[in-house]
Amino acid sequence: MCSRDEGKRGGDLMRRFLRIEVMLLLLAATLLMMVAAENSEAQQYFFFQGKVESLYREQLTVKGDKGETMYFAVGRRTVYIPSRLPGVGERVKVTYYLRRGHNVASQVEILPPPSSAPPSKKK
Repeated sequence: MCSRDEGKRGGDLMRRFLRIEVMLLLLAATLLMMVAAENSEAQQYFFFQGKVESLYREQLTVKGDKGETMYFAVGRRTVYIPSRLPGVGERVKVTYYLRRGHNVASQVEILPPPSSAPPSKKK
């Protein structure tokens, strides 16, 4: 037969497991809400234009027209227009966003070289 003490211990054990389950559910719900909030924020995009100084591993370095140098993280989600990697010295327009304090390039557009002025005709 079951004594009263054994029944009481079983009830305490059930309550303890119930508390743990409730805490785990709250933790899981909080984590899901944090992930959803991070993904639902509107992404703000910025633009930068200049010449490619280097493209090494997953970092693109571009020197702007005013002499400032910016670094961009690039990866498999980066879209290149046209569909190729830019060479050193080529002019590019980078569309990027900030993520965890780093510039992340979402699109790199390779710009055509500036056209030289047509030769003037001598009369």
